[in-house]
Amino acid sequence: MSRGSIGRLFMYMAREKRTLASFLIVSIAGIAAGMLVPWVVRDMVNYIISLIGIGNFNLSIMISYALALIALLVASGFLEFLDRYLSELLSQRVVFRLRIDLYSHLQDLSYGFYDRIDTGQIILRTTGDMDTIGRFIGFSFSRLIHSILTLIIAVTILLTINVELTMIAFIILPVLAVAVIFFNSKIAPILEEQWTVFSRFNTVVKEYIAGMRVVKALGLEPIFRDNYMDKADKVYNLRLSFARFASLMWPSIGLLSGVASVLVYVYGGFRVISHTLSLGDLIAFITYLSMLNRPIVSFGFFILNYKRATVSASKIFEVLDAEPEVKEEFGATELREVKGAIEFRNVSFGYVEGKPVLKNISFKIKPGEKVAIVGGTGSGKSTILKLIPRFYDPWSGQVIVDGVDVRKVKIASLRRHIGIVHQDVFIFSGTIKDNIAYGKPNAKMEEIIEAARIAGIHDFISQLPQGYETSVAERGVTLSGGQRQRIAIARAILMNPKVLLLDDPTSNLDAETEVRVVEALKKLIEGKTAIIVTQRLSTLKLADRILVLDRGEIVEDGTHEELLSMGGVYTRLYTSQFAHQEALLVREV
Repeated sequence: MSRGSIGRLFMYMAREKRTLASFLIVSIAGIAAGMLVPWVVRDMVNYIISLIGIGNFNLSIMISYALALIALLVASGFLEFLDRYLSELLSQRVVFRLRIDLYSHLQDLSYGFYDRIDTGQIILRTTGDMDTIGRFIGFSFSRLIHSILTLIIAVTILLTINVELTMIAFIILPVLAVAVIFFNSKIAPILEEQWTVFSRFNTVVKEYIAGMRVVKALGLEPIFRDNYMDKADKVYNLRLSFARFASLMWPSIGLLSGVASVLVYVYGGFRVISHTLSLGDLIAFITYLSMLNRPIVSFGFFILNYKRATVSASKIFEVLDAEPEVKEEFGATELREVKGAIEFRNVSFGYVEGKPVLKNISFKIKPGEKVAIVGGTGSGKSTILKLIPRFYDPWSGQVIVDGVDVRKVKIASLRRHIGIVHQDVFIFSGTIKDNIAYGKPNAKMEEIIEAARIAGIHDFISQLPQGYETSVAERGVTLSGGQRQRIAIARAILMNPKVLLLDDPTSNLDAETEVRVVEALKKLIEGKTAIIVTQRLSTLKLADRILVLDRGEIVEDGTHEELLSMGGVYTRLYTSQFAHQEALLVREV
């Protein structure tokens, strides 16, 4: 998996042909300029030594050597600047493409994917893993290219200077390779476990922030603190384990390369004294040999960052390879006009294989009809709503809109005709105007205000200091439950769909707020097909007809009066859930 992931990462790099080619050309030119410096120094030293005892010093020759060195150093510095810029540019372009592809794919994935994965893992993939890949391409990959080119050129030059010295310097190479392989085998599993633990750590933090009010209300701080400390302790220990092996790795590489240098000094010094090697050649050889220290250390860095990048890349491509469970069929048609007829034909479905939530249910809803769905907890009420816009596909049977199986039409066109008001309304960070306009992004201000009027929220918004431009915090925590609900209704009104799905929209509201929201819902569902999942009498009365679910099956179907006369499941539900609500309403009247 990891090798394949890195290969796919390199394919992303290959798509940036111009930037990659420019980087490689500049790298080669920069290394060549740097490699010429010791060669010029060698010639200059040999020239100076040749004058000993002879004199006849030529200033112009020395000036030419000096000017050549200055020119090479300036060129080398400028090319290094270009090299670093181009490597970072390549890195950011690849990460940008990956971010776009990952986000687009996350939008394409079905509800089922998000049922199985922690939020912390998604966040880590889109942030930390992307940063790891960016560092790998911008630093480790560019250093690897430098190291390989430097190694090839330097070894070639070393062999031309003296083959014996080169062989002595490379005696230590097999030992160095064994050391690198050993440390690599120790570090790889630590990095893999570190990713898993850190994703769980992110999930704990996210859950605490999202549920902070519940945590404080129930006094759960000690439990969450212990959970947080447990995850933080694991992250701490894994980071220390990694640091321990990484800290041992660098001195080991430095020691081994130092031993090679000592051998060269001893043997090279003997050759100079015996006049079989010039001092300039020895200085050049030692300089070129020292140039190999950086590639050797870079290989160590590359291996560490390569392991990090393989873990991160595999996690990102794991998401990119995830197949949406709900797919648009080839040749799916655009659903242009909708009257609002809905039919479930022998539909069975469940979230876990072998555990059906809906069992072979069938029913029909006429255009413009208002149907309520009631039943006990876990009976499958909300699941029915999720199948209509194809958040999930049924295991068997058909969901039909206006005589067409929803699997035969384009998903976006289907959902464009369906409005949903949830029990737990999500308000996005931004302005109130933006939150309403999500129902119709190109809506004019007059349309937004009219939708807010119908939803009964315009007067409240008008009293705010900045009106519709007032910013709301994430999830709308600065608004009350009723205000959030009416903003969601305004959003649905602006969308103006033919089919409305109301998933227990008043269950979390107090009695006074519920009255206002129900009035807004009456206006919202006017002239539209509406399916209402509810546990409240006020919204139940909006329906023309009631479907009663019990353990995933429709057991009763009829009007309120018809069902009560049967004395069956609905009567028991009404007695336990709705009768006391009706008594309260009568008392208030």
